[in-house]
Amino acid sequence: MPPVERPPRGPLRVLIADDEEVIRRLVATVLGKAGCEAREAEDGKTALEIIRQNSVDVALVDIDIPALDGMAVLREARKAGAEMPIILTSSSANRDAALAAMKDGAFAYVSKPFAQSELVLIVQRAVRGRGLSHAREEPAPGAQEELSLWEGLGWSERMRRVLAEVQRVAPTDFTVVVIGETGSGKELVAKAIHQLSPRGSGPFVPVDCGSIPAALFENELFGHERGAFTGADRAQPGKFEAASGGTLLLDEVANLPTAVQPKLLRALQEKQVWRVGATRAVTVDIRVVAATNQDLARLVEMKRFRRDLYHRLNEFTILVPALQEQHEDIVFLAQRFLEQANKELSKKVSGISVAAWEVLLAHTWPGNVRELQNVIRRAALLADTCVEPEHLKGLRPFWPQAEDGEHHVTPGGPVFAAGNPGGGTPSSPRRTRSEEGEPPGSRFDGSVPFKEMVRRTVKRAEEEILIQVLRATGGNKAKAARILQIDYKTIYNKVKQYGISL
Repeated sequence: MPPVERPPRGPLRVLIADDEEVIRRLVATVLGKAGCEAREAEDGKTALEIIRQNSVDVALVDIDIPALDGMAVLREARKAGAEMPIILTSSSANRDAALAAMKDGAFAYVSKPFAQSELVLIVQRAVRGRGLSHAREEPAPGAQEELSLWEGLGWSERMRRVLAEVQRVAPTDFTVVVIGETGSGKELVAKAIHQLSPRGSGPFVPVDCGSIPAALFENELFGHERGAFTGADRAQPGKFEAASGGTLLLDEVANLPTAVQPKLLRALQEKQVWRVGATRAVTVDIRVVAATNQDLARLVEMKRFRRDLYHRLNEFTILVPALQEQHEDIVFLAQRFLEQANKELSKKVSGISVAAWEVLLAHTWPGNVRELQNVIRRAALLADTCVEPEHLKGLRPFWPQAEDGEHHVTPGGPVFAAGNPGGGTPSSPRRTRSEEGEPPGSRFDGSVPFKEMVRRTVKRAEEEILIQVLRATGGNKAKAARILQIDYKTIYNKVKQYGISL
């Protein structure tokens, strides 16, 4: 477990405010081992009094604490001029609560239960934010890899499950399939599996299966002997041999050419590879992690992926959630990426305004963690003191061009395909379901709660977009999934949920 950075004047003082004694004692023990000095409070009034006394450096306050809830403690502390980082904790996190916490000046908003490494990481970041950094000891073996995953993907409940699965499978030699949308951090998960495994000191070799021409695939994976083909003036090992003793990542494995799949299966089963032009096999000792943003089981049904290779790869599956499904991670990652950008650009952007937080938390993040990192990096370049909405210009749902260039989607407008297969024209598009009639509760009349109106509006918009894109692709769900940058399983479930039939 990594130690918390200590200020020069002595141990870091942390307030733990929670009405459950067992949680207070557990957190105090964990932070005590990391070199902190803990103070406890069982209700909000006691917590606020300790904060007003300025006798702690960081406060962990449960949002449902009695006498004075966590949000009230936060607001009163800020009114009293308390500047220490206040971290709100809750057993059930959601976007509205996270946004409210950030508006009122919380350093972070996290859901319980949290792992020991996560708890220490939160306090570390709060300490760095206050400028209390001090020389730190080296983390315990394996702890740095855990922190890398937390810092790269977040600390929401879903991400904690991902880390738990990584920790469970890493010590084994299971072949793992990591499934997630583009930019969601699949390679980071694969690296964590490698680093936490007995092979961690060996090589980690990624192969982008989507960028290698089919004709060169065998040579890329297995290598070649001298004279195997014109221009082969020397022997060249492939990625399998380069990864021997370590881990081979087959990124976007769904793009493997069908002609290569049986050779890959044989290499995995026999732990031997045949270089192009070779007369003898080369023994390799590798672990394989495969990453994909597509539904491999569906590809098997479509005869685009070998069933036996699918079962050979799929010994263990880890699903990386999309960023829009974990709003508390948006808060954590945005702050972290801002810290990184400040270092990279030699800037001192102090934070993100409330108005900018509203923009960030309302965005759907189709590009996931990678998109968020790029957005914050660009905003840090544009901002002088604080990130404001004007530094996030252009942040809106992203509608990519289809891979074959045949069709496109315009935000807020209809979809048109080359050749007009949908039967409409740019001047007279076919009507979608949401245009055929306005459902009850779509306008505010006092009879429907605001949250329900929002839910219905989102549902209608989602359904309309799906109908538009599916019309443009002639009902091809796989092509529609690529346009929307979601996996096939998601679009299949949505079509079923909304009863869409074209």
